[in-house]
Amino acid sequence: MRRPSFVGLLVFSMFAANAAEVPAQDPPPESTTRRQFNQVFVKVIVPVTSRTPRQNGPVVESWVAEELKKLGKTGYFALTDWVPVCDGLLTDDVVDNRVWDGGRFNKILYCPVGGDIPQRKDGRLLVNVGGWFPGGGCEANIALPDEPGSLAVGPVQILVGKERKPMKTEDPLPCVAVIITPPPLAVVTSHSDDE
Repeated sequence: MRRPSFVGLLVFSMFAANAAEVPAQDPPPESTTRRQFNQVFVKVIVPVTSRTPRQNGPVVESWVAEELKKLGKTGYFALTDWVPVCDGLLTDDVVDNRVWDGGRFNKILYCPVGGDIPQRKDGRLLVNVGGWFPGGGCEANIALPDEPGSLAVGPVQILVGKERKPMKTEDPLPCVAVIITPPPLAVVTSHSDDE
């Protein structure tokens, strides 16, 4: 009777010794292709006023001009070119969401403007561009489909109170144009058997 248990113990010992000699394997990669998000670009458009006289700058595309006309805006110029806005959903992305460094127009100093994508959900995204004055309070929030070719133009608003309600003003405020383009070329990681 001792013989079957001795044989079982011997087989178990051999199996355990072999298992201890097998090197640990790297966990499988999450995916061979890293997920890519559509790219979001914004352009700041400023109305021509006594405080912001017309300046030579980047081109205002015809579709942007058409959208500004629908919003009742006349007399404007582009303050920035197309600036990428990152949302930092990928931890290895470098996130620098400075849209405009700020500057002086006719003795008025404007604060920097930053951009963010606070939400991507159900095939839509929200673009937030804010700054201009100390303490913020001026921002544009533009929701549009998260698809390449999506375009939108939205006004900057002065938001006040805890509820962040828009405040009415007679002064013309900037607008923000948004365009969504395809993701950059996919980053493919390949693992060969000889690595």
